Amino acid sequence: MNINNASIKYAKTLEKINNDYKISYIEAQTIIMHVLNINKTKLITDALRELTEKELNNIEELINKRLHYEPLAYIINKKEFYGFCFYVDNNVLIPRPETEELVDLVLDYAKEKDNIAICDIGGGSGNIAVTLKKLFIEQNKNISVTSVEISSGAFEVIKKNAFNILGNEKLINIINADALIFTPKTKFDIIVSNAPYVALSDKGFLQKDLDFEPQNALYSGYDGLDFYKSFLNIIDKYLNDGGAFFFEIGCNQGNALIDICNNLNIKNVFIKKDLSEKDRFLVCESFYI
Repeated sequence: MNINNASIKYAKTLEKINNDYKISYIEAQTIIMHVLNINKTKLITDALRELTEKELNNIEELINKRLHYEPLAYIINKKEFYGFCFYVDNNVLIPRPETEELVDLVLDYAKEKDNIAICDIGGGSGNIAVTLKKLFIEQNKNISVTSVEISSGAFEVIKKNAFNILGNEKLINIINADALIFTPKTKFDIIVSNAPYVALSDKGFLQKDLDFEPQNALYSGYDGLDFYKSFLNIIDKYLNDGGAFFFEIGCNQGNALIDICNNLNIKNVFIKKDLSEKDRFLVCESFYI
């Protein structure tokens, strides 16, 4: 079987879970490129090359993982985020496009600022912290970036991505700690977070792929608000007066989170929509309690 025939065969196989041939074809090609360690150009130019038995066995092994709903990003251990290639495994959430918009909000707020400190709460793969630091370095800005992550497995993934993308893991300050208990030595000017916010009440209705992702990084109590309820109650430990925070949230949680902020006397909060016109971010650009 040659590469082209394998792409078609396994795309048809993956239609069982994707119900979309185009998506299945891209996933099949991605798995083939991963096994053969080739890029898209090589995939096309070598389309008629016959695959060895070992190569076919390796491809089929990964196709079977995908057929059992294991996310493609975990199968190939990589996910693109903001144009950078991040290593991912099942210790961390898979970076998603909406979170690129969260990064944009921080970049826009910080465009006229320098010599400030940012803290990413619940760093996961490091996609937010590493991307921000990389872009600030390119802009010749002296902005420090800290990432606080409770999971020791995720902590190692952040270090790996900081080394791979920044060239030096020490360019960001990575702290393995529970953000709800940890007390930073100094406060920050910006807090950013894609913390767990999925409601446990929704679990039975979500795609099966999510079962492979770290559950404590996805779910946050029955209504999905447990983490933010707790963190907003102690946010003054982290955030300077006049600072800003940017949180990714569930599309039906905006009003509840505004109410929580009002009850905690956190002023100047508002909800921003994502590109799909869904409520997605809780923002405060001038923090005072």
